[in-house]
Amino acid sequence: MNDWGVQVRVNSWSNAAEAYVYMGKAESFTMKAYGTRGSASTDMDGTRFTLTPDGKITGQWPQEHRPR
Repeated sequence: MNDWGVQVRVNSWSNAAEAYVYMGKAESFTMKAYGTRGSASTDMDGTRFTLTPDGKITGQWPQEHRPR
């Protein structure tokens, strides 16, 4: 499953962000970045997400899922 969505909240006064990440109805989790980066991986396909305190989120597929 490649379709995921994210909602991010940022608090610039305290250098913090929270992200709610979801992959359809199958999987969801919350990430928190308070002064330092937060990261998490999905159980479904191993996509690794990183959240910075300023609200930037990136996702990276595991090596076996990347196009050649």
